[in-house]
Amino acid sequence: MLLWRKPRWCNSPRPGPPAARTLPRARTMDSRRRVPQAAYTCDHLVTFACVLGGCVTPVQSNDQRLLDRILDDQHRRLAPSQGRDDFFTFFAADKALQDWDLDNDEITDGIVDGAHDCGIDGIWSFVDGRYVTADAHQYISSRAGKIELVVLQAKTSPGYQETVVEKLHFHLPALLDMGRDEEDLAPHTNAKLLERTRRFLHVLEELASSFPQVRVKVIYASKAAEGPHPNVKSKGDRLRRELARITSDTQATIEYLNAADLRERTARGAKAVAQLVFSEAPMSTSLGEGYVCLARLDEYYRFITSDNEALRLELFESNVRDYAGSTAVNNAIGGTLKSGTREDFWWFNNGVTVVADAAQIAGKKIVIKDPQIVNGLQTSHEVYSYFQAGGQHLDRSLLVKIVVAPEAGTTRDRIIRATNSQTQLPAGALRATESIQKDIEESLAHGGGYHYERRAGYYRNLGFPLDQVVSMARLAREFTAFTLREPHTALRHSEALLLDDKHYAQIFSPKHDLDLYRLTLDVHTRLRRFLIQYAEDRPLLGETVENWLYALAGVSAYALTRLRQPTTRDLLNIDLDHLDTDLMERMTGLLDQNFKSALRSNKAGGVDRIARSPEFTNRVRQSVISQSRFHIEH
Repeated sequence: MLLWRKPRWCNSPRPGPPAARTLPRARTMDSRRRVPQAAYTCDHLVTFACVLGGCVTPVQSNDQRLLDRILDDQHRRLAPSQGRDDFFTFFAADKALQDWDLDNDEITDGIVDGAHDCGIDGIWSFVDGRYVTADAHQYISSRAGKIELVVLQAKTSPGYQETVVEKLHFHLPALLDMGRDEEDLAPHTNAKLLERTRRFLHVLEELASSFPQVRVKVIYASKAAEGPHPNVKSKGDRLRRELARITSDTQATIEYLNAADLRERTARGAKAVAQLVFSEAPMSTSLGEGYVCLARLDEYYRFITSDNEALRLELFESNVRDYAGSTAVNNAIGGTLKSGTREDFWWFNNGVTVVADAAQIAGKKIVIKDPQIVNGLQTSHEVYSYFQAGGQHLDRSLLVKIVVAPEAGTTRDRIIRATNSQTQLPAGALRATESIQKDIEESLAHGGGYHYERRAGYYRNLGFPLDQVVSMARLAREFTAFTLREPHTALRHSEALLLDDKHYAQIFSPKHDLDLYRLTLDVHTRLRRFLIQYAEDRPLLGETVENWLYALAGVSAYALTRLRQPTTRDLLNIDLDHLDTDLMERMTGLLDQNFKSALRSNKAGGVDRIARSPEFTNRVRQSVISQSRFHIEH
């Protein structure tokens, strides 16, 4: 039954508003009672409004009311300058991707909402649970077990609409076709959406020889009180069948998140506490707090996976997100797991080490607060792959060491370094514990305005505003664009800036004045806000802010110092008040001219690819230093 909210004036004994008193005089309301016009009841008037298509608001369910309150609260605290619809898109993406443990920048990286978005608000690719960044192909193993694509449509409407699914059905198959013609797609597809779908198709092609499982999930989130109408579900099923044709063994699913689902995921939050079921009574240590126990393999698998059986990457923040792949050691671990003998697994494996803030035995479980697996990533991945392929525990166990490190001092970091040094790991694995990273976090915290996340999700989970939470990857890219004046490198790379020693040393050097990092963030914050306002009246070519943001940051280094080759000392002498609206408009006009000129000579490239080329960076530099209005010194 549909419920309708009565107008407020219905509770008054006075006559209704003029519009109500002009209703036709119909003995028509109830022919048997012949109700006169002056005696019309509020229920009659509401019924009339329904018949005439009046604007009578449907009564909200409790879930919808509570969700609106949650959204209002989080919008006010996390992103007050963002539009309500834009914030709902981020909110829905955060909840939809909860099991993949993405940070703010990774969530935002996949949001493609805007002009020419083909009905898609967000799109993210994953290889074995790891988010595919711009340069992730350099660090992903050549053998993969699973490739996933998540597509999001978020609507603030109180129900599900057939047209939303129809639009996805029209555009998605063309975007995910490996033989697509990008020149044909470009006029009606924004550059960011083209690039994000290109990432998926690239990893799909590159990893084809390992025959990975391919999973495509479309998530439609709304403020609906209930699930979708059968007509919507029917069209969703058609879309699912179409997406299942991407490869011969693709599995596609359609998921509908309503108000109750979004509320539940908000309440669930980040899993800061985990439970591990042990096989035998743990042995506790006499010095400090810690436990050594055996956990059956299937129980350990449950410990390292989320509700949807995805690997919980947040458990490895203090270790490394990289899996070494098919090495001799990992093949041996996998072989032991697959062995049909009755020999126990822990006899042949060193086990795993977990560092925690607190641990407590409760029955047959150890409850662990903020667990971090600091040694045993390779073993964990092999156990995960084994059970994903249908393996059985066969009453075998894994040795688990749980260490509760003191809150003060360096014990925790020393444990992390000591345990991780036993295995050959990528250079980026231990970056978060380096002195320079801690110094940057402390420096930005003391100055106010920014919260530097050495560990993904930490400040977001504490409820700090989104634009004040800065990831290591974001700082690396913005520093590269402004201080190093290489916007093309900032656009093309993300992981390389942290994992490649050469890039990393250029950005995170103890020789740099710590104020340089704050200046970098301040410049980008000011440019970002300007571009968002600027684009409201004058759409940007390619409709992607990031292509303009990094290029403008590079230009501003010349314009603000008025030097052809500014040093870091020159940059620190900048007066940010000079980066006013007039200067930003002039720089944006210059960049617009260069984009248009480059497009005329390279139409197939598109803004996205042009902005990522070193030739374009040099072209823009020559333009800014050659124009007298910027007063660049020779």
